[in-house]
Amino acid sequence: MIFINRLRIPKWDKITVEMYQYINEINETDMDQIDKILFTMAFLTGKSEQEFDKINKYKFAQLQRQFKQRFEQLNMQGKERERIKDLKFNFDICKVTLGQFIEVQHFYKKNYLNNLHLIAASFSTCDKLSHVERADKILKMSLLPVLYNVTKFLEVIKKLSDQYSGLFGIEDMEQEDLKPLSNGFNEQYGWIYSAKKVAEFEGIKLDEAYDLPIIQAFNDLSYLKAHQEYEAEINKRNINAVV
Repeated sequence: MIFINRLRIPKWDKITVEMYQYINEINETDMDQIDKILFTMAFLTGKSEQEFDKINKYKFAQLQRQFKQRFEQLNMQGKERERIKDLKFNFDICKVTLGQFIEVQHFYKKNYLNNLHLIAASFSTCDKLSHVERADKILKMSLLPVLYNVTKFLEVIKKLSDQYSGLFGIEDMEQEDLKPLSNGFNEQYGWIYSAKKVAEFEGIKLDEAYDLPIIQAFNDLSYLKAHQEYEAEINKRNINAVV
């Protein structure tokens, strides 16, 4: 059984985004924790369940140690990289558009790890490659550099969101009260509606609004919210005066 002696848990530079997403799918099943670990170890070593069952206890103990070491490394602080192969990643919030922000919010909300490649594709560029093509390319990349980049970008997005944490979805003036969207602007349809309001305010098409810098869009929404609250207060005073 020569292949058993060569078994090892690959290092992170050999584990791709796509491989890690499969591991995450295993982890999300209803299997008990021991079975999850065993299936993950079998997958990482490239062996079938039957082949993995033939491993002797000494080799299994060695694989267990390697497995533990690999996943402990996930907690280590990594450094983001502006370029991975031929993809360039942007971490400058001033260059992020409203459309990119909405995309990232959507993918993050659906499933962060399973959509890691889609999030990364949203703030990366490569000549002549579409979002789908960039995402497919990222699936084949080593996990950690992509994970570090996505983590950094989400930190940048969160910092901006915190600065505008008082914003609400802009409702039609006919409605009596301002109704905040759950989690601020983080709901998908609330963002699309807000983009529509930005387009109306700027006098542009909706598609053009998605290309606006996110800070400009946020400032527009801040003005619209303040103006709406002001008019609501005036209407309230007028009603009280009549009564």
